[in-house]
Amino acid sequence: MATFPSYAARQFGSGDFLKVLLCGLLLLPVQGALAATIGRPGYGPEWMIVLTVYVALRSELWVTVLAALALGAGRDTLSGFMTGLWPLTLIMLAWLFHPSRSRLDFFHPLALIPLIFMLTLGSYILIMTPVMAILGWPGNQYNPVPFFLISSLATALTAPPVFALLNLMTVAKDPGR
Repeated sequence: MATFPSYAARQFGSGDFLKVLLCGLLLLPVQGALAATIGRPGYGPEWMIVLTVYVALRSELWVTVLAALALGAGRDTLSGFMTGLWPLTLIMLAWLFHPSRSRLDFFHPLALIPLIFMLTLGSYILIMTPVMAILGWPGNQYNPVPFFLISSLATALTAPPVFALLNLMTVAKDPGR
């Protein structure tokens, strides 16, 4: 039986931080292309949530908040979304998740998928919905339930390959491993 190593013990350096931001910058056009292919924006995976959780699992809170701010600003800027909503969402997600990150080995796919699903669904319901309700919904025909569930499921199912890619990019090849 294969084991899934945990990389949380190694220090998360500034080079790793820049690699995660670069990965986010490269994943944003893919995310936009998926939305265009599906024909309904927002029904694809939200990889900025996955990247924020990855940084939260590997670093201190202030580094996670800085990454959430940068990833959220990139998401808003490149997607034309309401400015400030994604940075707020990702910072709140990082701030709420960070204290409980050491409870389980979230690098294992069977723990990662439900975690990402719950965090994505929770961020939609608890953070984005109140802000969008105050500022006005996209229209009278807007039903957020399928959007929330489909996007959360797509994000959760694509999180293990994104984590594997990030582990290849950021974890040094120590001779002892």
